[in-house]
Amino acid sequence: MSVLREYDDKDAKYQAKLARRMKLPTLDMSIPSSFLDEPEMVATRVAATKTILRAAKSVLALPSSIDGRMLPRCSGFLIEYDEKSKSGIVVTTADLICSRKSIDDWSGRDVHCPNAKVYVHLLLLDSTSVEGCLICYQKDYNLAFFKISVGQPIQLLAINRRVEYAQEVFLLGRDESLYLTIGHGRVLYCDRNLNNRHHYMNVDSTSPECVTGGPAIDLNGEVVGMASIYAREAIIPSFIILKCWHFWRRHQCIPRPHLGLKFSAIKFRSVPQIDKISREYKIEDGLIVQEVSEGSLAEELGVRVGDIVTSFNGLCISDTVELEHVLLRMSEDHFYKGKRLNSKMNVKIGVFHMRNRAKREITLSVNVSESGEVVLRGSYLINPPSGEEIPVPPCPGKSFMLVLY
Repeated sequence: MSVLREYDDKDAKYQAKLARRMKLPTLDMSIPSSFLDEPEMVATRVAATKTILRAAKSVLALPSSIDGRMLPRCSGFLIEYDEKSKSGIVVTTADLICSRKSIDDWSGRDVHCPNAKVYVHLLLLDSTSVEGCLICYQKDYNLAFFKISVGQPIQLLAINRRVEYAQEVFLLGRDESLYLTIGHGRVLYCDRNLNNRHHYMNVDSTSPECVTGGPAIDLNGEVVGMASIYAREAIIPSFIILKCWHFWRRHQCIPRPHLGLKFSAIKFRSVPQIDKISREYKIEDGLIVQEVSEGSLAEELGVRVGDIVTSFNGLCISDTVELEHVLLRMSEDHFYKGKRLNSKMNVKIGVFHMRNRAKREITLSVNVSESGEVVLRGSYLINPPSGEEIPVPPCPGKSFMLVLY
């Protein structure tokens, strides 16, 4: 019996030693693989690997919770570092502090928790975790900025303000084990989903959700946007992120004019459809009205679904990302004139009414707000037929609300 016990003890020690050995990063086979291991990536693997590993040093993991309940786990990256105060600014998605998410960004049903506990894992500093202090978040642009204390400088990624359609991008993030997660794809030449805000650019990537908030980089390792994967496969362009942050630095807010309209772009329609619009209406470019908010000034002035907006304050706009950039510039001009939040701004838009082929310019007096814009679908009451008209009324004596999509 003593021999068996001695064997069992030695075997247990050997198994423990083997388990410790297999946890070494060089031998651990449980570390997840990435798309770079796939055969079709062999031509670009070497260059892409170097680019991604350089950028990985700046990819942060951000867990969050409210009253002990975990919120969506996201990633982020530093956009500023101040040597004097030993502090940095982390940008990520407002999804990080969202406790209830609607599939429609324009519904106003999202619930954000500004008092959520947010921690930032600094992987270059022995995986140190520091608490993030929320500076601001913006519902329209789905951005959040946090301040963190950092004992030593952390590498900042170079930011490229240009992102092109069909451009190849890598989406970087970190999972709950802090492993680097990588998405890969191209920026699609198409409209974003109508439930999404105007500033998103779709990507053909099937990335893990934890890359949300992480950097989208190009082949040179420069940031061209932020990954936004929750309920969408898209990125937020870098020029929108920088514009929002610089606006907050100057004015301590990030406003946006609320037009009461949703758009799609003519240029993303099929070529035969673009040709038909061009031939029949002599319009080559512009934004198609997809929804008009019920009770909005645009509705009162006769703007209808299917109409084409050809200009904003005299500027021709070809897609919704460009529109959002222009709206941010308009907000800047508005504030330079001494205006403040929740004040009115006049926006002149050129409208082509498809139903009567009338072209005119109208002025929308819109609210400039940093609250998320809500676009309400129109509705009207209809009464069911009487008992004589149908055999069994579905709900006798009641009215129904018909929602116009």
